[in-house]
Amino acid sequence: MARTLPATPHILISALVLAFSLPAQAQLIINQNLTPRNMVQNILMGQDVVISHVAYNGDTNNVVAPVATTALGEIGAFNGFNTVLGFSGVFLCAGSAQTILPGPNNQLMQYIGGLSGGGFWASPDLDLSHLTGWEHWETNGGNNIGNKSILEFDFVPFNDMVSFNYVFSSEEYERWACSQYNDAFGLFISGPGIPTNINGPFINNAMNIAFIPGSLAPVTINSLNSGRINAGNANGPLGDPFQYCNTANPNWQADSIYYRYNGGQWNMPQPPGSTAQLEAPYNTDPYYIQHNGLTVKLTASAAVQIGETYHIKVGIANTADNLYSSAAWIEGGTFAALDRFTLTVDAGYNVDLSDTVPVLYQSNDSVFLRFNRWGGFYLDEYLQLTVGGDAVAGVDYLPSIPDSLHFNQLDSAVVLPLVLPVHATETRDLIINLITSEGNKVADYHFILAGENTTGVRPLASRAEDLVVFPNPANQALHVSLPSGMKGLAEVQVLDMSGRVVLRQALNAPSGTLNLEQLPNGLYTVKVEAKGQVATARVSVKH
Repeated sequence: MARTLPATPHILISALVLAFSLPAQAQLIINQNLTPRNMVQNILMGQDVVISHVAYNGDTNNVVAPVATTALGEIGAFNGFNTVLGFSGVFLCAGSAQTILPGPNNQLMQYIGGLSGGGFWASPDLDLSHLTGWEHWETNGGNNIGNKSILEFDFVPFNDMVSFNYVFSSEEYERWACSQYNDAFGLFISGPGIPTNINGPFINNAMNIAFIPGSLAPVTINSLNSGRINAGNANGPLGDPFQYCNTANPNWQADSIYYRYNGGQWNMPQPPGSTAQLEAPYNTDPYYIQHNGLTVKLTASAAVQIGETYHIKVGIANTADNLYSSAAWIEGGTFAALDRFTLTVDAGYNVDLSDTVPVLYQSNDSVFLRFNRWGGFYLDEYLQLTVGGDAVAGVDYLPSIPDSLHFNQLDSAVVLPLVLPVHATETRDLIINLITSEGNKVADYHFILAGENTTGVRPLASRAEDLVVFPNPANQALHVSLPSGMKGLAEVQVLDMSGRVVLRQALNAPSGTLNLEQLPNGLYTVKVEAKGQVATARVSVKH
């Protein structure tokens, strides 16, 4: 489906006059007088990272000022606390920032600003071209990319994960989703331990870490949008109008939960460019930026090795024409090196979390250690563990804590059930060490194992009466009878012996049935929680 540039430049000039008058009333504040290095070091950078070699569109010079033409995009600092964005930081955009970014959203299809030069101003980039989904991207030299805006720099992390928060927005939303005009956006990281087989190939063996949450699908207009596009408004080929969205992300409609509508819906026939946006409050309130849609705040993350040098490249561009722009908004202070794994214990009647060191009481029921993974979800990996303290496996707790825990790709946590048999009144110390970054990082977690909870210490969750499960052993169906003291909607989880949740079901009745047909033979823990009450039971599955 073809799109054309405006026939005469006076439309763009009038749009520029309007745009330059907007900041006086708009709540989005833009500053384009800072150097890229200043913005990275003093706005973006958070804890435990050191940066160097900052460049914008390949230029390491000082201020990158706005230009009259729009062959390239623009960069700047912004304060968006009083806008739909809700934070401040650094933006990258494919076009004139003062034209395409500040609200209100009073144009259905805002042009990118600058002066009309006719034709397509290409600014090739192979990485961004690859993300457009166009065929033969590697042989066209990336020439379907225009108005690119690319910030890149080196960094050294002093923790085992780098992460930062961002939002992607676009004027293509609502109007040109599911089309070939899939404006390119990527967050490319390269360096030691970065896998090259996830979504590449990219230059310098990089990986794009702009993922839709819970998946490995990239964040693009076609992969993440309102999900409400009808066949008449979709822009794919005849006979398959949703082809471009389905190819970009088969789950694109369900993933619309990560999208925020900002005005701009339309019905056929398509209105011309420069048509006024008439939908309130988007067209009158400067709280809303000019773009028709944006993502919720997302987090990009990667597993890194402490003390090694990495390269990050943040890029955005127009695809195939110079018309409707997109932008990336990076939250200030969030580019940081953080702990990638942490260990917590779930609340329960036999758990006291009121002090710095959790107290786990001896009981015939399980306590649940939760090993949390906060980034690098693209990895299928093992977390290495060691155990210390004077607690004895098989006596003070069972089963023994393994040497490692398996995180499947996209897993955010592994839960390990432990039973603390009632046998003595003495307290024991249990120390669990989490080892990452090829042994360069060791995080230790301390727990106190105590006698039965008869001290009057109030735990953070009360104990429900016994949970009843039958038959046991179970074949295909397991009946679960909730304790009489457990009220309201309950969540039932079935955990295998490694602590991984293999079945999850909501239950809003005194009893219910779980289908265990897909579970392998073995021993499992059934855990039920409702309104702070926890009950558990063991069940054996034998088909």
